Amino acid sequence: MNKIKDFYRQASFYTNAGVYKEYFVSLTNDVHKLRDLVCDQHIHKMRVFRSLKKEDISKNFVWYNCLYDGLNTATAMTSEIFRLDGKGFYIDRPIEKRIVVTCRYISILFASIMKAKGIPCRCRSGFAPYIYADYNVDHWINEYWDEKEKRWIAIDAQIQDTTRTHNKNVNLYDIKTEFEYPAALWLKARKGELKDLDKYLKHTSYKGMDILAHVLFLDFNALMNIELPYRYTPEFVYDNNFDKLSSEDYVELDNLAKLMLNPDQNFNKLKNLWETNEKFRLLHGPYYNPYIKY
Repeated sequence: MNKIKDFYRQASFYTNAGVYKEYFVSLTNDVHKLRDLVCDQHIHKMRVFRSLKKEDISKNFVWYNCLYDGLNTATAMTSEIFRLDGKGFYIDRPIEKRIVVTCRYISILFASIMKAKGIPCRCRSGFAPYIYADYNVDHWINEYWDEKEKRWIAIDAQIQDTTRTHNKNVNLYDIKTEFEYPAALWLKARKGELKDLDKYLKHTSYKGMDILAHVLFLDFNALMNIELPYRYTPEFVYDNNFDKLSSEDYVELDNLAKLMLNPDQNFNKLKNLWETNEKFRLLHGPYYNPYIKY
């Protein structure tokens, strides 16, 4: 277990604290307070649309649509937080001085701070049925190692508070029983036991189990300390390729999902898959189209 904890103390390209490491270390060591602090530095883009008038959006967030999606790393986000207000991180930050990002970004920022403090932490991608009543939105959270309790604690650092969730009783500081991991969902769907698949497809371009495959690989890479942007997915399950999967492909996906049900117990096997399976690593993304000959 020590080897695994050491692995999740390491920073990735996205979670590297860079010049902000000392600043991150200086932030509160109370994990619950740290969650609240990180959360108050951002506003979700959907909340911008739903909470503000159009004139307020144009006045305060002129460039957010094209610029803020570029805040892919913890250092980029922190730099922008300081640019907007030199005081740095603080509670009840005014909306117009917050970065406009979504759950993946906040998961990366929280993980970066925890890693800078020497606390094992990893990002996880899955689904959050506790946010909306009518569909299960794809979502990112964190898991950090609690040395006192000797377990990973799942925490949602992006949702401001339970007034913004469908489930008012959800515990954002220990979310594991509420959060839905894609490996379990994939295997359930493969057995024909996932009766409400449509709830995972609302507001997406996905048609069926391809949404589960996409999030499965986001979570797989996150477990390998590579927190891929939303639009990256292996080419062999991308778009219409998913409809062409062979029985052997499905077996590979099933085996991956089974390993991910217990990522600590199967850590070495998962790492070996990530390092050796080229099919899992050849990604389709916004900057590369494998269907075009360059």
